[in-house]
Formats: sequence, C-alpha cells, structure tokens
Amino acid sequence: MQKNLALILVGLAGILWASSGALAQDFFSNSTKSPLELTNIRMCTAGLIMLAIIILRGKFKLSAVIINQRKLWLEIFIYGLIGVVMVQFTYFQAISIGGAAATTVILSATPAMVVIWHTLYNRKLPTRLEFLSVILAMVGVFLLVTGGDPTKILVPLGCVFWSLASGAAFAFSAIFPKKLFKLRINPEFLISMGMFMGGWMTFLLIEDWDWKPFLKSEVFFDVAWIVIFGTVIAFLVFNAGLKFLTAEEATVTALTEPVASVFITYFMFGKTFGIIESVGIILVLVAILTPVIFKQNEKLSNI
Repeated sequence: MQKNLALILVGLAGILWASSGALAQDFFSNSTKSPLELTNIRMCTAGLIMLAIIILRGKFKLSAVIINQRKLWLEIFIYGLIGVVMVQFTYFQAISIGGAAATTVILSATPAMVVIWHTLYNRKLPTRLEFLSVILAMVGVFLLVTGGDPTKILVPLGCVFWSLASGAAFAFSAIFPKKLFKLRINPEFLISMGMFMGGWMTFLLIEDWDWKPFLKSEVFFDVAWIVIFGTVIAFLVFNAGLKFLTAEEATVTALTEPVASVFITYFMFGKTFGIIESVGIILVLVAILTPVIFKQNEKLSNI
C-alpha cells in the first residue's frame, strides 16, 4: 500500500512538471517576458516558499561542516546555478521556441543519450540493453523532429538544442549533489537553497527587471501555477514518494511527464502529432521503459 501511494505521488510529480511546461507555453504566448525572467521569478519565489516550509517542519539544519567550510557553500551555489537554474532556463527557452510537448519528449530521451557519452569517455562498449535504449531514443527523436523525412524539420532546431542542453544540465543536477548527500545534507534543503541562491544570481543577467507584468490577469494564473504546483508541490510530492521507491521505480516520472505534456498541450492549444511523430513519441517512451522492464525480469528470475 505504501509503495502504491509512493508511485502515485511520483507519477503526480511528473504530471505537475508537465503542466508547468504547458502553462509556460501559454505564458510566452501572452507575455513579452523572456525565459530568463520567468526562471528568475520561479526560482526566487519557489525557493523562498520551500525554505519557509522546511523551517516550519523543523528540517532546516545546518551542520557544523556546512557552516565552517566555504567550499561546500560554493558547491551548493554551483549546484543552484547549473543544476537548478540552467535546467529551468534551457527548458523554458526550448518551450518558447518549439512548445511544451516536443520539448518534454526530447528531454525525456536525454538519459539514453548519456550512455553515448559514457561509452566514449570510458572507451567501453555499452551493454545490449543500453544500446537498444539509445537506438530507440534516437530513432524516436528523429521521427518526432522530422516526421520521417530528413529534408523537413517539424520541430525548430532551437527547440532541439535547448531541450538537449536542459537534459545535460539535468544530468549534472542528478550526479553533482551525491557527495553533498554523503555529508547528510537534507535533499529538500539543497534544492530550496539551490533555487534561492541560483535564482537571485539571475538578477545580474537581467538589465531591466520589472515584476508588474507577471501580475497581469492574462498570465498571473500561469505564473502562480508554475511556482506553486509546478515547482513547490511537484518537488515535495516527488521527494515524499522517492523515499519508498527504487531508482527504477521512480522512472515513472519519466513516463508520466511526456505523456501528460502531449495530452495537456492538446487540450490547451489543440496541438496534435501525425502518425510518424506519434510513433517517435512511443519509441522514446519504450526507450525509457526498456531498462526498467528487463531489470525487473532479472530480479524475478533470480527469486
């Protein structure tokens, strides 16, 4: 029962992240504000809210290790700037160019793409399972972007570039904090502090910051949803579910997010995909599922 609830919570997090992408698309269609400015308001506001929640729950603990070592604060800052802000900025940038659905599907394929980097870096051939996942993901993205015709580009190249950049930043955010967790730094503290510190640093990159356009009636709901549901609640329910799941089981978010994004953008914007592009989306989802299914089968066969 506990694990089923955890799966629901983690899946819900993926749906909430997908909804924030769709509402970001709506925001850009009704506002002249840039992806960097939306990232700024999201990170600063959500970071403050999450820090307040952590303090109220009595989980705001700064160990002597953190207080006395400037290097650790520098690492938290780097995590906030690259692992939090860059993930969100590149994601919003891709959405502003090519829409939420295409961005989310391409971004979902990036974990398989990381296998290529590991293969080249370590000079070691990938396993058959890894190779299959990479092929499925690459073919899926190709079909989505071109519709099967390499002479046509159905998704803007800028969207493809920024989606892959967001995936690279996300990979960094998943790997970099591991050594900080070994020091027993609370993950919720790290995420909220990363949002807060990284978000405030973006002020240096914005020449003329003005918060009033974010309060306009045509975009206020978008911004409020992105901050509260698409960030604060999404991270809280994800962390709550993650405590009771393995890494493989937690990949349910990688499935719910692109699927939810396709459905939400269809109902909000009437965005549809042709048969070939739909096959591409399915292949990306299969690429995500393949390692999970095979690992589960291996576990069952060893029982």
